Amino acid sequence: GGQIFVISDSIEGISAIQQRLLGLVPTLRIGIAHGQLQPASLERVVERFLERKYDVLLATKIVENGLDMPNVNTIVIINAERFGLAELYQLRGRVGRSNRQAFCYLVVHSFRSLNRQALERLRAIEEFTELGSGFQLALRDMEIRGAGNIFGAEQSGYISELGFETYHRILDEAVQELRTEEFAELFPDQERTFVNDSITIDLPSDALLPATYIPHDTDRFEWYKRLYRCSTPDELERIREELRDRYGPLPEEAEQLLFGVQLRIIGAQVGADRIRIEGSLMSIELPRSAPPWYYEQVFPAIVAAAAEVAGARFRQVSTIAILDVPIATSSHAIEILQQLLAATGHLRLRTAPAAMATTSR
Repeated sequence: GGQIFVISDSIEGISAIQQRLLGLVPTLRIGIAHGQLQPASLERVVERFLERKYDVLLATKIVENGLDMPNVNTIVIINAERFGLAELYQLRGRVGRSNRQAFCYLVVHSFRSLNRQALERLRAIEEFTELGSGFQLALRDMEIRGAGNIFGAEQSGYISELGFETYHRILDEAVQELRTEEFAELFPDQERTFVNDSITIDLPSDALLPATYIPHDTDRFEWYKRLYRCSTPDELERIREELRDRYGPLPEEAEQLLFGVQLRIIGAQVGADRIRIEGSLMSIELPRSAPPWYYEQVFPAIVAAAAEVAGARFRQVSTIAILDVPIATSSHAIEILQQLLAATGHLRLRTAPAAMATTSR
């Protein structure tokens, strides 16, 4: 009851594969897609395949570019030894995108004719089949290409246990700490920024992507990952437009989720520890611990900007400074945060800073 991708390594070989498939199954309905087709023709073939008017989509590796077809449960890759490991990984990811069991077949002419690198690539793609194994595959690809032990314990610590993104963030923090502490005299005019990545957002209603909006668990997981990694308002707007284009108007819960992400992006740059929305009140908790220059220069700028906002007031709970601001709508809340950010965005520290305190987690 599923459908099949058959992938050729070249456009020239597609006709021969088509004849061979029809020789095996004369009733097979085959659509052909590759990069030399006119855009309108390519779109028509893909639409007919989506409508299940074809059993097989015979294509080049063009299908690796984000095709999401949950009904496709099998992919056959011809001359798999000619593909790179990243290409094989992306192609394999085009199936298994629903609750239906999926299969990936890698077809080669002869194992005896394979060189060592090609054989290792095929073994790697066969070995790493778990969800989220892309990082391990990337490391194996580097080993196959001869990158050596760059990410091994000898040079970089236990990056495999940390994960690449966490390792990269820790490395960035260490470099920034060196620039602002031990070698501050080399960067006297460096712009000092304090981004609180551990910010917490509290919203009064559910913020999620409902299963009724995005039915497949794997797809929802991918969108959640994109939203988690989103770091700029422009990127968030692109995600919003993609969701609308693919799934239609956003339901209330999804709008609330994107609102929360937007609060996180701007609030983190302001340096807030927590942003809480309760009815018509937005409470912004300023950081318990931050670099001294934050309180010397950034905090006064926030106080001055808050003085221009009607009804805004500061209060202190224990050692926490909280800014309470009345808001009319979600867009009003975003507008206020942008005002606070704009007030601090031009600040530079002209003297060497004191040691940077650890951001509270």
